[in-house]
Amino acid sequence: MTRIFSRRKRPVLEALGQTFIVLSLLGAVLYGGGWYPDGILWVVLTKASAVTFLALFVAVNIRTFGHALLFFALLASVAGDVLLAIPTEPAGQAFLRGLMGFMAAHVFFIVLYMTNRQPMGDVRTLPVRLSSLLWLFAFISGYMLYDSLGDMRMYVYAYTAVLTAMATSALLSKFPFRLTGIGAVLFVASDAALGARQFMSVPEYVGYFVWASYYAAQLMMTLGVMLTDDRPTNFGGYRFD
Repeated sequence: MTRIFSRRKRPVLEALGQTFIVLSLLGAVLYGGGWYPDGILWVVLTKASAVTFLALFVAVNIRTFGHALLFFALLASVAGDVLLAIPTEPAGQAFLRGLMGFMAAHVFFIVLYMTNRQPMGDVRTLPVRLSSLLWLFAFISGYMLYDSLGDMRMYVYAYTAVLTAMATSALLSKFPFRLTGIGAVLFVASDAALGARQFMSVPEYVGYFVWASYYAAQLMMTLGVMLTDDRPTNFGGYRFD
């Protein structure tokens, strides 16, 4: 069945990469549980650590142009995390700046997935249906939030279009659906919940779903790319065959 590792020729780098994954998971749990010292600096450092360590995992294993695109997408995501966490006056500016950071991340993701797209003849029905549902959801959400968005309407609409395009390109890429595809859908779900928190009245526990689904999305999309490539199986390193 699935084989994560083939013949190992880079044990030190592989061990380092696995350590970064563990540290990433630890950072995600600490931030999600609120288990960090008081102060904005600790909030930013703990939040940023989760995806930063994912980026470092990619950095020590870069072998292809796709890996490099993933690395920059994760770095842009870290910037989005930090910008969202830093308080601003007015408060909406933090949300807008974070939005721009994540929009840059999605552009990198789109280029990554489009350069690794499946031939149309090989695309299954499920990813196509999911992509259609995501676009329908984007239009319905935009309509429902029209009055609430105010001056940020065009920014949110532009971001929603880029986010949905990212998820669509992920679903239609050659990367495994059960990692990259589901991860991209979780990213949409997380941002939808984040938008609801920003512009609607929702229960406080929605914040836990935002973070859990966001981190799961980043982790799954990272593993989906890094464990799938065209290298021979005897090259060594991470595989997802």
